[in-house]
Amino acid sequence: MSLTAACCNTPAVENAQWHDKGEFVTLSTEIAGQKRKTYLTGPKDSKRGIIAIYDIFGYHPTTQQFYDRIAESHGGFQLSAPEFFPEGGITPEHMGESSKVMAWIGQHGDYHKNHILEVALAAVEDLRKAGCTSFSLIGQCWGVLMAAKVVSEENTPFSSAGGAHPSFISLETTKDVKTPLILLPSKDEDDLVPVIERLNTKGFPVESFHQRFDNMHHGWTGGRGDWTDPEQFKAGLQAADLFGAFYAKIAAAKESKL
Repeated sequence: MSLTAACCNTPAVENAQWHDKGEFVTLSTEIAGQKRKTYLTGPKDSKRGIIAIYDIFGYHPTTQQFYDRIAESHGGFQLSAPEFFPEGGITPEHMGESSKVMAWIGQHGDYHKNHILEVALAAVEDLRKAGCTSFSLIGQCWGVLMAAKVVSEENTPFSSAGGAHPSFISLETTKDVKTPLILLPSKDEDDLVPVIERLNTKGFPVESFHQRFDNMHHGWTGGRGDWTDPEQFKAGLQAADLFGAFYAKIAAAKESKL
C-alpha cells in the first residue's frame, strides 16, 4: 500500500482552536483490558449514529470541530470518536519520511494488532444503548482505510463508510467492502473514481459518492486543517455537509426497511 507524500511531509496545525460542543466519556467496554475514552457529540435523541476514526494526529481542535459540525447537520447524529491511539497521535520526530510514518502506523495503527475493529464495535454498542438504530463510519487519512476494513467484515453493523483525504484507498483495499462509500479526496490523493464506479456495480440501496477537493491539501478536515483560513474553513463546512447528507440518506434507507 502506498502513502501519499503529503501525509509524510505536512505537519499538524499547532495554533488551531475550537470550543468543543461534545464531551469525552469512557467507553463501557474495555479493549484488551484497557479503558478507552471517546469524544461524543450531537443531539442525544438522534437515532442515527456515526463512529469516527481520526487521522494519525489523533484528537485535534480542527478534527473535533469537523465532528461537531457533521453531528449537527441534516437533522443531527450521535457521533462517537473513540480513542484509537491511547498513547497519543504521531509526533513531529516521526514526520518527514514515509518509512518513519509507516513504521509508526505499523506500531500504533495496525488493524488487528491495535484492535481497531474492537474499538469501533465498542463505540457502536454504547450508541446502541443510547438509542441509535443505524450506524455509519467516517475516517480521515489512515482512518478511511480502517473504515473500509471494518465494513469489509462479514455481518458488519455499519450501513456505510467513507472519509476525507483518504490514504491507502484503492481498488484492492476496497474489493471486499460490503456497504456504499463516500470519498472526498484532496488534490494530493490518487483518482478514486474507479473505486466508486466499481462499488456502484454492487447494487447497494444507496449509491456511493465521490467529490474531489482540488483546492485543498491532504488533511484539511483534521489535524492538518487551518480553519482560520477562509478557503479551508469553507471547504471544511462543505465536506461536513456532504457527509451529513450522505449518512442521512443511508439512515433513511435503513429505516425504510424496518
